[in-house]
Amino acid sequence: MDKKEEKKEKLAEEKKPSFKLPKKFLGRILVLAILVILIVKVFVPKVFRSKPGEVSTITKSSLEKVIEINDLETLDYTYNAVTEVRDEEDRLKYHVAYDGVLTAGIDFSNIDIGIDEEAKKISLKVPKASILDLRVDTGTMDYIFEKRRYETESVSHEAYKACLEDLKNRAEKEESLLEMADENALSTVRALIEPWVKEVDQAYEVEVVSDEK
Repeated sequence: MDKKEEKKEKLAEEKKPSFKLPKKFLGRILVLAILVILIVKVFVPKVFRSKPGEVSTITKSSLEKVIEINDLETLDYTYNAVTEVRDEEDRLKYHVAYDGVLTAGIDFSNIDIGIDEEAKKISLKVPKASILDLRVDTGTMDYIFEKRRYETESVSHEAYKACLEDLKNRAEKEESLLEMADENALSTVRALIEPWVKEVDQAYEVEVVSDEK
């Protein structure tokens, strides 16, 4: 078996669908958890600590300040994928293997906050996670050309566009990834809100749910 055939077999193996949490993802979750703890323990108390003679109260505006963040990245997932590039007559030109990263998260400004003072209950509806960014690492792109004439100076630009489109198509099918991003978002919002609420008024109950809209 020549080197070209061996490489084709390797690409075919890599093309088989797989779903494994990469070390980068696990590391990112750990970093996210540490950041949330630091925000809760350091930043939030400093911002909302009452001045002498003042009494802190729970209001919608004060809660909005606690979660005053723009986009929150709650999940990074790395793909090791292979796609093919064809010409205008649908003839195969080459295969290209690449590493791509999907970043999902939420927009904190879209969190719906409700306060029931009589029932002493705070309700937060967190928007569903969406894809915030798709990135293809051009340094990882590897080619198998059907014919040498397809190996041109502009091939990397064409291949990059094909990889990005392939990554987008793959991401749209990964419902389980967005579900994990949703769970991470809910956990993060709870970690930000609950400690502050307990510090201001322990009588309040906090409910954090996903907005199913």
